[in-house]
Amino acid sequence: MAVAKGGPLVLKVEVAAPLAPASLAPARRRVLADDVADSIREAIFSGQLDLGQRLIEEDLASMLNVSRGPVREALIRLSQEGLVAMERHRGASVAQLSVDELHEIYSLRSSLERLAVEWVCSQAAERDFAAMAAVLGRFDTLPAPPTRSAVAALDVEFHDAIFVAAHHERLYQAWLGLRSQIFLYLVNRGALRADYATTWRGDHEELLQILLRRKRLPAVKFVEGHIEGSYQRALRANQAARPAQS
Repeated sequence: MAVAKGGPLVLKVEVAAPLAPASLAPARRRVLADDVADSIREAIFSGQLDLGQRLIEEDLASMLNVSRGPVREALIRLSQEGLVAMERHRGASVAQLSVDELHEIYSLRSSLERLAVEWVCSQAAERDFAAMAAVLGRFDTLPAPPTRSAVAALDVEFHDAIFVAAHHERLYQAWLGLRSQIFLYLVNRGALRADYATTWRGDHEELLQILLRRKRLPAVKFVEGHIEGSYQRALRANQAARPAQS
């Protein structure tokens, strides 16, 4: 498995895995497979590993200087996040983000976020709204001009905070199954607005203000339009990236 773009993979030991907050689930002690998953996930996000590229356990173990066991466990976890495809006879490969997958991911995301904002309107505490506002505040601390990956990370973190504020554990767990794929669409498939550097904060500030008023119907209407916009941008980018038909 050649990795030409960024050289050998480096094992990351301090990057937090995308787990449920302690308020929703008991803390889990990190193991080597967590660090391996973090390293492979970051290589996918950064483009060091191409979409569709085969992932050979032996090669990954050699690059990361670990045994094949943690690599195998990490690939299974990443397949649960939708970042890795596991096939019986072909092994593992980086997910390809097909148009069919885009339809499924965003239709599910829209349903989950509608339910989340409904629950936020009735269940959120002041500390939950403060957590969302804190994410918005971090946008102002990004180096100028902010990178797509930095804004995408804040975008996912803000929507994380919405799902936490719903106080619906099973809903949050369903969101965890999508969040890595959403990040990949934001970074590599044009789901962010082209003018994200000047519009991202305002868009999400407007959503926060609606949620603070706890008005269910306006919140649902806004979030539906918000997700639909992201979906349409990703769809256009996906279609533009498809090779021309001969």
